[in-house]
Amino acid sequence: MEYFATLVLKALRKHGWPAKLELDYPTNGFVIVPVDGGDTLPPDFEEAFAIAVRIVARMYRVEVEHYRNWAGFLREYRVAPGGHFREVK
Repeated sequence: MEYFATLVLKALRKHGWPAKLELDYPTNGFVIVPVDGGDTLPPDFEEAFAIAVRIVARMYRVEVEHYRNWAGFLREYRVAPGGHFREVK
C-alpha cells in the first residue's frame, strides 16, 4: 500500500496539489491531507485525488476503492521485483 500511496502522492504534487500522506494500516489504505492543515479536502482537491487514484490503479492494474480523502485496495497485493503489483493468492 505504501508504494501505491506514494505514486498517488507524486501524481498530486506533480500537478500542483501539495498534500501529505498518512497510512491507515487497520483498513489497508491511506489518507491524503492538505499541507495547509485540516482533515478534509476541498471539493476540487478531492476530485484531483480521485482522478490520481483511478489513473495509478489503471496503470498498475490493481483494484482500489476511494472515498473522499481515503483510498485502499480491494484485494491483497505485493510489489514484484520490477515494481509491479502481484495479487496475493
